[in-house]
Amino acid sequence: MSPVLYRTHFFLYKRSHRLVIRRKLFVCFLKIILHKIFRPNSPQKRVNIIEGDKCEFCLLKLNRYKARIIMSENQNALEFSIPTSREYWEEKTYEEIKKATYVNPLYDPGFKAFLGEEQALKSFLNGALHLSKEHQIKAVTIKNIEINIVFPTTKTFRLDIRATTEDGRNIDIEMQKAKPAHFIERVLLQHSAFLLQSKYEQDKDFLDNFPENPTDAERKERDDRFYRIPPTIAIWVCDFHVKKQDGYRGSWTVKNEKGLPVTDKIEYIMYDLTQFSIPKDKIKTDEERWLYLLKTAGTSDNLPDFDDRVIANAIKRLLVKTASEKLLREQAKNMVMTEEELDYLASLKVRAHDEGLAEGLEKGRDKEREEMALAMLADNKPIEEIVKYSHLSEEKVLELQKKAK
Repeated sequence: MSPVLYRTHFFLYKRSHRLVIRRKLFVCFLKIILHKIFRPNSPQKRVNIIEGDKCEFCLLKLNRYKARIIMSENQNALEFSIPTSREYWEEKTYEEIKKATYVNPLYDPGFKAFLGEEQALKSFLNGALHLSKEHQIKAVTIKNIEINIVFPTTKTFRLDIRATTEDGRNIDIEMQKAKPAHFIERVLLQHSAFLLQSKYEQDKDFLDNFPENPTDAERKERDDRFYRIPPTIAIWVCDFHVKKQDGYRGSWTVKNEKGLPVTDKIEYIMYDLTQFSIPKDKIKTDEERWLYLLKTAGTSDNLPDFDDRVIANAIKRLLVKTASEKLLREQAKNMVMTEEELDYLASLKVRAHDEGLAEGLEKGRDKEREEMALAMLADNKPIEEIVKYSHLSEEKVLELQKKAK
């Protein structure tokens, strides 16, 4: 069943004056907006503007409104669609989540429910950092995820899970479902903000308790702290292939030209779940257990707890039948494509166009659409939503679904 769409067909005559087009576009948009406001739940609304062939002005005008533009089958008209609201897709996604056994931890709300508890986080970190028994983390403090560093962008930094250990290490754990265009730069930029925030909090705690009449030793300590940075570890769990990394785990740091670490206070651990393939009966370490559960929970009906009480409790927090309404709603909201994800899809299309696929352009587009549809099928997205964003027919999506099984 197709979602309700507000459609306007443009037929632009070759000799039509641009001013006429502008007037008609304005009237059309006005009708659609008024219809959206006063009759939001009414059936499909269609307005036709009789003009002529497509022109760049029309395309640019529609793109400015972030509308969807598709050539009709007879290639004589452009179809302009204002999709149904986010609330529609959130509700559809919510219904799909309710059919599953577990909340998928590869999305932020599920990820935080799964690992954002002290005992689970401690177990995960001891496994991820490969700590021996005598050096294992004894306690962690889960902290505010907001980063108070202001950037001139629409997106602020909000970490997935942020914590400190009893020995002063600052840890940021990120679940990354979709790969942004500049992933490594994002990792570095976000870690820079995380480091500055950690440094600020460390110094504030020290200075808030600094005496009014300090001794020479206390003055020396304050001077020593001026450029001293706290140990920071960024752990990224990625549900896509991480370039320049062989294997599912990569340990990165800042090195000089001889390959020697410049500092031991900055560390990155990158997990590539697409390369994690250890079967359940071969799993031995805590690290492998947590990665196995992260990768399989979204499609499993019966997760193993590996006879571990902490893991068993973490799995219970993912059970859909006992999950809070708030968690399920937040999960649905997170699973619907955000503006950032739509921008990324748009950048892929622009890049494909700029690279000049020429005769193979349409073939490349079909492949891209099929890859997008397969990825969305893997995430259990509704068929209607896949059709909407991939621009494939419902029959094609169902065909891909059968092949994927």
